[in-house]
Amino acid sequence: MTARIARLAWSAQVPLQCALARRFRRGRLFLAGDAAHNYSPATGQGMNAGIQDAVNLGFAARGSAGGFDAEVLLHSYEGERRAAAHRRLLLTRTAFWAEASTGRLPSWLRAVAAPRAAPAIPVLLGRRRLVAEAVRVISQLRVNYRHSPLSVEGTPPLHGAPHPGDRLPDAAVSVGGPAQRLHGLLARPGVHLLLQRDAAPPPDTANPRVTVLRLSNSPGRGLVAVRPDGHVGFRCGAADPAGLTGWLSLIGAAPFPPVRP
Repeated sequence: MTARIARLAWSAQVPLQCALARRFRRGRLFLAGDAAHNYSPATGQGMNAGIQDAVNLGFAARGSAGGFDAEVLLHSYEGERRAAAHRRLLLTRTAFWAEASTGRLPSWLRAVAAPRAAPAIPVLLGRRRLVAEAVRVISQLRVNYRHSPLSVEGTPPLHGAPHPGDRLPDAAVSVGGPAQRLHGLLARPGVHLLLQRDAAPPPDTANPRVTVLRLSNSPGRGLVAVRPDGHVGFRCGAADPAGLTGWLSLIGAAPFPPVRP
């Protein structure tokens, strides 16, 4: 089957804007979504990034009303989300440059290098782990806030669990009954404390802002605290009441903020 373009009915030039705001916050004014960053259409990043901005800012604003240090919590929004937006901007710019730039190098990549590399594509697509990781990166499931002041490592550290700042992955878990999906259990708004099977109970289990889940199929004495946006905020390999209470106070989820000396 062959096709031939007889005539061009309509065409237009669409200006492409890629931009990142210098600041995401000034005082009580916050920027989110397209007001904070503009990406090229490559890989379709804008909507997901805007939603993540809103969720991150929403939990920070809510927690700042009762936090020990509201300024740290509010300032974390810019530190976390602007860094993520900057990395995303580099990705989309590079992808669009390779796809559509008329420069000599990208044109050569499309005309010469891509056809030569085409036979390797089926082999790469057959690598399930590689494909899965690429999907996670493109869909922004690999966004992390490891360098945020809200990401705290307890004492002793919990090895083998997601790092503070990482998004908590889904898994099949048991809380005393049939296996369930972890993300389904985290659907309730607020902070979630995930206790390993033999972990000591947290200092305050009557906190309405915190849901405690004991994972009976996870041996150990550790604890993972999950932020309202699904990212790990705190972890410890054994009981660390002071560390946990301090982190809960930091994000405004403690029953009562600690009294300043």
